[in-house]
Amino acid sequence: MRSTLRLALLLGATVASLAFAGSALAAFAPKLVVSSAAPQAAGGGGPTRIGVMVANTDDPTARVSIYIPTGYQIATAAAGKLGDVTATASAADLGGAIMPLTGELDAIAPTPATTTAAQQCGVAPSQTWNLQLTAAGQTLNIPLFVAAGTAAEAAAGFQTKLVVCLPPPDVPPGTPGRATFGAKLLSATFTASAITQPTATGDYRWTSLWTPYVPAAGRPNAAGSVEVQALRHIPTQVSLTVTKKKVTTTVRKRVKGKIRRVKQVRTLVRFSSKVTENGAAAASAKITTTAAGKRVGGASGSFVLAAGKSATVKATAVVDSDSGSVATGQPANPASDLSFHDLGASGCVQTPAVFGGAPCADATVGGETISATSVVKGFK
Repeated sequence: MRSTLRLALLLGATVASLAFAGSALAAFAPKLVVSSAAPQAAGGGGPTRIGVMVANTDDPTARVSIYIPTGYQIATAAAGKLGDVTATASAADLGGAIMPLTGELDAIAPTPATTTAAQQCGVAPSQTWNLQLTAAGQTLNIPLFVAAGTAAEAAAGFQTKLVVCLPPPDVPPGTPGRATFGAKLLSATFTASAITQPTATGDYRWTSLWTPYVPAAGRPNAAGSVEVQALRHIPTQVSLTVTKKKVTTTVRKRVKGKIRRVKQVRTLVRFSSKVTENGAAAASAKITTTAAGKRVGGASGSFVLAAGKSATVKATAVVDSDSGSVATGQPANPASDLSFHDLGASGCVQTPAVFGGAPCADATVGGETISATSVVKGFK
């Protein structure tokens, strides 16, 4: 943010040296969600979509480091737009109203302001990106820094990280560096065309370290830091099997005034589908099947085609989307919202080599909608 880049962040030189407090979980429980910007092809690839969220009752967020697992490709982006952004924030100066924010993620050249922000955030970026958001007629700029992992981070499988520091929202108005509107970030979703999904099959575990502020104090609570993760299973696919059987019956029909027995040919079509994630069954999947645009069942079933008719059978799977979605501040849209399956703390695997004793609070699997089609021609 233009007027809020001077962040009062007094973080230690390394996270591993911090003494983490387990009690911090009660006041700070963020989530990280990672998915694809478009339905996956068989071999993965394509831009990445990232979402973050915290509860309004959580302590304000001071710093977030998101670690990108090896296998993802991070391009050196030319200046310009990398993707769209939606976000929400609660505004203390507007009576706690929830503000929807929209905008874009841009790659930018470093400026004196972003260089100062990076120093205060404790990061030496290789690239500077910017979340440019608008709300209530104001433009808010939040630098997002791309940085190489340390030796320990690289050894743990994380070559690159994204780092953002946010200004304190709950200090008194007029305090230098206070967030515009007293805005407390609650959620954000953005697409990054510079981060490309792996083409190799596998299970990819993103991780992140979140540090909250001490409420109303404007200083980071390093002891309250938590690790949260997001899983990507590549590829995620729906397979569709369609079989057909000729069915011949005799019916009585009036032909030229006389009742005659006439053969009638129809086609019995049976279908079945399933979703796999890197070859294993999906944690959550809801499948709907249509024929010629009309619903004919769920994951399996049958229908009948008249003689000589054909139809496109389509199985559409909504995968790993049963736990909710990252809030956008816009009307719900299942086709575009970033949904997820929540694994909870039990699905989170600590990364002590990077984060020391930070508690691992949550893990998610990013949701997406995928489909498979097959054209069936009826018997004559």
